[in-house]
Amino acid sequence: MAELQGTVTILSSVLAPAFFGALGLAALGAPVLAVASEIQGQAQRKAFLDKFAQHVSAMGFGLLLLVLAVGGAGAALAAARFQEIMTRLHAPGSPLYAFYAALSLALLTHGLYRCTWRLPKGAHCSLGVLASLSSLVAIHVSLPGLRGFAPLLSPEGRNTDLVALLFPSPGSPLWPCLVQYVALSLTLAGGLALLFLLHRRDRDNYGRDYYAFSMRRAARWAAWSLVPVLAAQPWILFSLEPELRALVLVSSVALLWALALVVMLACLLLWLAVSRSGSPMRLKGLMIVAGGGVWVFHSLLLAVAANLFFS
Repeated sequence: MAELQGTVTILSSVLAPAFFGALGLAALGAPVLAVASEIQGQAQRKAFLDKFAQHVSAMGFGLLLLVLAVGGAGAALAAARFQEIMTRLHAPGSPLYAFYAALSLALLTHGLYRCTWRLPKGAHCSLGVLASLSSLVAIHVSLPGLRGFAPLLSPEGRNTDLVALLFPSPGSPLWPCLVQYVALSLTLAGGLALLFLLHRRDRDNYGRDYYAFSMRRAARWAAWSLVPVLAAQPWILFSLEPELRALVLVSSVALLWALALVVMLACLLLWLAVSRSGSPMRLKGLMIVAGGGVWVFHSLLLAVAANLFFS
């Protein structure tokens, strides 16, 4: 009972970080959706794809600015209240420095991609590819925190080998986690793009045909990108040390993990329904429910990670 209470406590404590984490991942995944649509639009000469790319890039850059503002305010508050912990986290060799550099590059390239739509298409698509690559790098360098920050939080502290953290052995949990979060960034970008399109449909009068096309496209991105996320879950489990894996399977963490899978499957089915609908704008309720489901399963996955790597 005490273990279950502890797990529920961890889950409740990650709800707010999971919310802004989902927004951040969606922001990092948005350039991939946008530039893929822009390139396809040029190849197929479809104006709807270009408009969809503009919508997604606008959403992604706006979310990135919001998350950075909230994260910066939170970091400033933490620095004022927990000076000793923040000093340890910023010790020489901390993974945070690489993350700051990657996020700064992502912000720069996202901003350039968002604000330069009048450039020649070749140059603009190149910026989109750079923004996408910088996003993937930012996701990669954020993951060593799963294990890299743990020793820094101890009273002794120690320097960490950043190269070893970024490129561990093939059996490390980092690799399935990387697959999970890269794919999840695309899922979240697609899922939140549906809500963004609902918000913009009255302000940007591109017609019902455009919004039906874009909503189906966003839903397909959200649904099919979720498949690698689901496939990564058993990979993560079997990448754990045998003792830890056996302990997880008989603990309350397994319940959280199973619940996350159920919610992910439910969101997948909802997005598939939208993607196959002839009139997706009539399915606003499904889009909103799936958007809420994103927060739920991301919170559950974050609680599982907290139990696995920080408990």
